Amino acid sequence: MSAGILPVDSAVTVLQQGETEKMTQAVEALTIHQDPATFPLIEAVLDGRLHNTNGEVVKLTRTQRLAFNKILPVIYLTSPDTEKRKQAYLQLASARTPELLPVLKEQAGHENDPELAATAIHVLRTLQLFSGDEADQAFALEYFSQRKTGETNALLEEYLQNDSLSATNRNKAQQLSEKIVSKQKFISVCQNLFSGLSLGSILFLVALGLSIIYGLAGIINMSHGEFIMIGAYTTYCIQQLFINYLPAAWLDISFFLSLPMAFVVTGFIGLILERLVIRHLYGRPQESLLATWGISLILIQIARNIFGDLTAVKSPAVLSGGWMITDDLMLPYNRLFIIALSAVMFLLIYLLFQKTRLGIKIRSVTQNRQMSACVGISTNRIDAVTFVIGSGLAGVAGCAITLIGNVVPNMGQTYIVDSFLVVVIGGVGKLVGCVVSGLGIGVLSKFFEAGFEAVYGKVLMLVLIIIFLQYKPKGLFPDKGRIGDD
Repeated sequence: MSAGILPVDSAVTVLQQGETEKMTQAVEALTIHQDPATFPLIEAVLDGRLHNTNGEVVKLTRTQRLAFNKILPVIYLTSPDTEKRKQAYLQLASARTPELLPVLKEQAGHENDPELAATAIHVLRTLQLFSGDEADQAFALEYFSQRKTGETNALLEEYLQNDSLSATNRNKAQQLSEKIVSKQKFISVCQNLFSGLSLGSILFLVALGLSIIYGLAGIINMSHGEFIMIGAYTTYCIQQLFINYLPAAWLDISFFLSLPMAFVVTGFIGLILERLVIRHLYGRPQESLLATWGISLILIQIARNIFGDLTAVKSPAVLSGGWMITDDLMLPYNRLFIIALSAVMFLLIYLLFQKTRLGIKIRSVTQNRQMSACVGISTNRIDAVTFVIGSGLAGVAGCAITLIGNVVPNMGQTYIVDSFLVVVIGGVGKLVGCVVSGLGIGVLSKFFEAGFEAVYGKVLMLVLIIIFLQYKPKGLFPDKGRIGDD
């Protein structure tokens, strides 16, 4: 022991009695000794729970407290508070202090909490990796070989910068790093594919209604994006009603109730728009484009005046978290739900169009309006019903989008251009075309964004679409009805 350093017992006595004149010496001694038996006492002082013989709280100066902070992770290793122990382990992992290995080994063997026990082992192996002992390093490398994650690769890259490594350990670390990099590339492909599928599912939901409306009446509905916004705000309003008037336990039900309600509300507003404006513009795409663009601006401003610039919908608890495929690959439940919802909506629309009298009438009017009218089909009624269905689908898409983003007045503008591209590429009024082009654009967009910057990826996507339309101007599945013959 160095001269002038108080023994542990003396330092503890000074701390317990609150001897102000010797407090700095006691703090210095306890910091140097780092005796685990004194850690509960030090923690009590830092938390303001230690009283001296006069019943007064023992207080430390800022300098004394900072001195204890240097060994705080070691002190908190034995704390009864699990959160403090967790923070201590994490701080030790970044400290790279091999001298703490004996203390950490002892604590890891006595850790009762399963999660913290795993954390303690991980930190222990991290310190062993950066220790000067070749056997400890080899043991740590064996441990990390079972955990091929991005975090492990970062540790290995730091470890390989050490010039004093043995040839065996260096080769083992390099091979492990190469395997992790290969795995990360595969995971990146999977993530981009999944993100593309979820984006494509949203585009499909939005474009499906757009395709039906355009295929039936030749209307370029620029306000279609605002039906997405109306569906999202419908979801928000229903959730607020549940929050204000119903028990908290029922809150998760609000989102699932919002799905049919979003369809009904947006379908009704779509019907009003069709009866007042759109019905006078059938077969006049230029005029319909300008008129519906003006309507979209009006709807955006109305939403901004009522709701403000930003609101959000709380996702149901059942859709929180995700499906863990590997340590680095998780598929969020909310995006899985969106993909499943798109599949269900496609099935319902397919059955409607192929298996019902209404669907047959819609397809008939789409293919030849004049002949359909001659055989007694009310084309005006079919127009209205179709507009309700198309608008309602956009509302369902808006409800789904609240799971992954905020609700803002101009949110529909984000998707409307891509949705038109889905319709054009897939073929007007074609369900299968919407599926193929929607998923294709979604997946390719994500891969291009990953390979290039987001802006350049978007530009490349548009260039490919332009080239494609030069050779297939009517899309993948050309319409053979009235519009296709124009």
